[in-house]
Amino acid sequence: MISYLELQQFRGLEHVKFDGLGRANLIVGGNNTGKTSVLEALVLLFGQQSQLAKLPTTFRELPADGDDQGVGYWKLLFKTGRLDDLKLITDAQTVYGDVNSFGKHLIHGDQVVSDWTATMEFGDTWNPSFNQKTSLFKLAILSTKQKDPCEISELFNQIAPLNPENETRLEDLMRKAIEPRLKRLRYAKPKGANRHLVYVDLGEGVMLPFTQLGQAFSRTLQIYCEIFANQPDIILIDEIENGLYYEGLGDFWKGLMAVLEDQNVQLFATTHSRECMEAAYAAAKGMESDPLRYLRLDRRVDDSSKIVSTVFGTEEMATAIEFNREMR
Repeated sequence: MISYLELQQFRGLEHVKFDGLGRANLIVGGNNTGKTSVLEALVLLFGQQSQLAKLPTTFRELPADGDDQGVGYWKLLFKTGRLDDLKLITDAQTVYGDVNSFGKHLIHGDQVVSDWTATMEFGDTWNPSFNQKTSLFKLAILSTKQKDPCEISELFNQIAPLNPENETRLEDLMRKAIEPRLKRLRYAKPKGANRHLVYVDLGEGVMLPFTQLGQAFSRTLQIYCEIFANQPDIILIDEIENGLYYEGLGDFWKGLMAVLEDQNVQLFATTHSRECMEAAYAAAKGMESDPLRYLRLDRRVDDSSKIVSTVFGTEEMATAIEFNREMR
């Protein structure tokens, strides 16, 4: 896991630091304070080449003017407009800028073990070309956009060959957090269907495609399929509470915290929901590993153009709940 993250001159963030990161890190704050920007910085730090190429449309919408290369997007990554002002730092890796490119060092202890570069062409193009030599971490990314159901189903199909126990465990997690009627999940292509999908047995006769069980079921299934099938080191989730009814958040977080610990995955997720924050706290407070951190972004009272960062854990959240303080 990484334990430290520092961003300098990145998007709307002039300089923020997050120290003492945990297994599960919830990024909170008001609108337009840079929560999604933190996820984008982590993609630049640890993303595979294909994930970097898709970054302009991963968390944001491009304008409908043919900007299919994300020209405007890449320019806006650099707060001052100068690439050499940009710096993204963790205890494992650093992204730095120079006159017309940015690159990253992979760090093991105090030793730089490899360089990565992405050249940025100026003028009217601003289309980056990526030359990635290696990647220190394996990254999984879930945006607010629903992944193609066939892709989720294919991830599910990869779970059993890797570890059949995880297929059973996934069914149990879905049963406890989302659908108590669940009997089993099956990857199948019924007669007349064009593609394989995950089908759900609710014990009521005909099995249903998982897409018919609502957004909460699909979202939760995707999260667990990403973890069990892809076995990432870090998973990024934008607006993690999307589609989840607040009364089910407690069971959702209990299952997720246990899976993150068991599979050795570090989570960074944004949220707007106090219920989500409190449910994560309730799931983490009894764990010996103290896995949960809240990464808060706020506009400075004396200068609203500047963002400040704070990291707090379960003790501070317990106090906020007791005195009904606003922590979002």
